Amino acid sequence: MNYFPLAIACLLYSIPLAGQDNRPFYDVVLDDDICAVRLKLTGLPVSLPVADVNAANGTLMLEFDHLGDAIMDYEYTIVHCNSDWMPSQLDPTEYINGYPEDRITQFEPSFNTLQQYTHYKLSLPNANFRWTQSGNYILKVWDSANNDQLVFTRRFMVVEPAPWRIQTEFVRTARVNKSDTHHELDIKVTPKNVRISNPQNEVKTFILQNGRWDSAIGPLGPFITRGDDLIYDYQDVIVFPAGKEFRFFDMRTFDIRGEGIRIIDRKDGYYEVTLQRDISRLNRPNISRNDADGAYVIANNNANQTMLQCDYAEVLFSLSRNLPFDDADVYVIGELTDWQLKPEFKMKYNEETQAYFCTPYLKQGYYNYQYVLVDRRTGKPDSEELEGDWYETENSYTVLTYFRPFGARFDKLMAASTVKSTLGR
Repeated sequence: MNYFPLAIACLLYSIPLAGQDNRPFYDVVLDDDICAVRLKLTGLPVSLPVADVNAANGTLMLEFDHLGDAIMDYEYTIVHCNSDWMPSQLDPTEYINGYPEDRITQFEPSFNTLQQYTHYKLSLPNANFRWTQSGNYILKVWDSANNDQLVFTRRFMVVEPAPWRIQTEFVRTARVNKSDTHHELDIKVTPKNVRISNPQNEVKTFILQNGRWDSAIGPLGPFITRGDDLIYDYQDVIVFPAGKEFRFFDMRTFDIRGEGIRIIDRKDGYYEVTLQRDISRLNRPNISRNDADGAYVIANNNANQTMLQCDYAEVLFSLSRNLPFDDADVYVIGELTDWQLKPEFKMKYNEETQAYFCTPYLKQGYYNYQYVLVDRRTGKPDSEELEGDWYETENSYTVLTYFRPFGARFDKLMAASTVKSTLGR
């Protein structure tokens, strides 16, 4: 494969795809028959894909399904990017050790499922393929039997082997009107074994809430330096709406109704699952409970069944509303949508039931989700109207710090740290 087209394609990652609801060109699925794409730390289904430069083989695990009984010929590669997810100046030979692209050879068909599919797995790094530089990466998978058509992409990060130290403190916001509804973070980064001439220009930090790049804050340089420490003690800058604990449903079995499920029907070739009717949570008290911070887990609770017996269902989401919104649309969002506004999760209004609804096709598992209102003029999603915000909500916050000294050709990821908002209160 020619690397020039790869670089050009990567340049398009931040440009919306025509006719596809402004979905970005990363963390995107371009084949409707591919479902349940997951790139996680091996054995940790609720985790960000962040690995060490010298990670052992199999540290990251990619899994996905192709619906139907066809066996596909998939290949993959990775593209090194800077902190803004634009491609770096590095040639693939400078960050890939092994084959520049390789086939996905591990796959198995489902069995005893209404929905037939083939399950594919890829461990990274592996004997044929590993990265050699820290930073941001985009994993690209394409169908080699269909003119090398790109079928999906996924982001992951690689951190330096001796990471800098990050300390995070949650503080009350400086703005009184946000004190009960938002989280504000102060951050201290302690570098190791490097000389930083110009911290404001050479160091960039991003902060993610619940692993979401769509709402990330950054790039931020340090506010001040104190000795060797880089201090991010901004006022009303590193501030996130706290939201509320995520809604959830448990679809790990189709034999009984799990939490959040009202009806399970077996149809000809698939299951149909109706969730409990939801209502707006604006101005309603927050209910503290453990959740997955918007993530989902593919799982099977049926006795004596394997993961290859996880089935699929058409899942009916519904949200009560006396009248439809005049100038806004309602979407379901979460990791199940890659934190994007996807067409299948756009809700329609039913006047007879006085509710919004949508019916996406989902694999058996445990799911977190929430509703967002999207202004038709600006396209901006907002969860406050349907979910509300409450300071005591628990969220995960990830701090990523990059370093690019003068004259360097790419951003190194020097540190990655994740904390819960309940800590340090």
